[in-house]
Amino acid sequence: MKKTYLLVLSIIITFGCAEVKNKKTLVSKPSAEILMKESMQRFSSEWNQGDAMKISEEFTDDAIRIISNPLSPIVGKNNIKEGFLKTFSGESDFKDSHIEVEVIQTRSVSEDIYLGTGRFRILNTQNEIIEQGKWGNVFKYENDQIKFLMESAHRASTELMPSKELSVLEVSIVSEEPHFGKIEESVGSYVSNYNVKNSEGISLLFTENGIQNVNSKEDIIIGRQQIKETESFTDGDVLNANILGYKYLGNNIAIAYGKWTSNTKDGPTVNGQWGNLFKIEGEKALLIMESAGTLQ
Repeated sequence: MKKTYLLVLSIIITFGCAEVKNKKTLVSKPSAEILMKESMQRFSSEWNQGDAMKISEEFTDDAIRIISNPLSPIVGKNNIKEGFLKTFSGESDFKDSHIEVEVIQTRSVSEDIYLGTGRFRILNTQNEIIEQGKWGNVFKYENDQIKFLMESAHRASTELMPSKELSVLEVSIVSEEPHFGKIEESVGSYVSNYNVKNSEGISLLFTENGIQNVNSKEDIIIGRQQIKETESFTDGDVLNANILGYKYLGNNIAIAYGKWTSNTKDGPTVNGQWGNLFKIEGEKALLIMESAGTLQ
């Protein structure tokens, strides 16, 4: 009887210790704010050193960069490294530049996926602004830190710059990954609501606390109501968009990216890119974060 009692007690203590250990493991994970702060500090430091190798290590192997550059999207860590080598080269306007990054919003959206949005400024050695704009990025948690899964950063523009390039969009991809059809429907609904000037319809394509980070709005807009109230349209403006990439991340979270065009009947075409984060809810894909800007 005594041996049985000791055995039961031993089992209880073992499971109790395991439960405490698991709780400690969960509690020890840093907050989204701390992880984002550390990520931006590393990114800024490596940019300011002009270290293409180190800064590319801030990205996952299959990461995507979508920036205000006709050469993007840039897919894969190796291609991203090559891009940074050109950015920091002697022929680049960004040689010896330094970057300042402001974080405005950060969230954990699943066990290992985070979002962040904010502003950036790139300055030369005389502290003159070379480029500035907004960013809305998706990160993956691995090895006790977050890494860029999708960078969607777009420089500010005082006016929409017309372009003759990309006036006809490429055909959207076809994907067998889960929920791709819902993403297609979401993108199509965004275009349709924009073209009939339906601000409420656009706002309902977002989650309740969704984030809208676009060139046409100075601020980063948070929440359906604010998105609806800040939406504005130009008479005769027609929007079109395609999908060039899609990845289902699990836990009803997905990323997609593509290009868009906007034009009036007699006016020039404006071209841009987007890289968005979605949440799958039933039969719909809702925008957790829209991050889009013009090609310049």
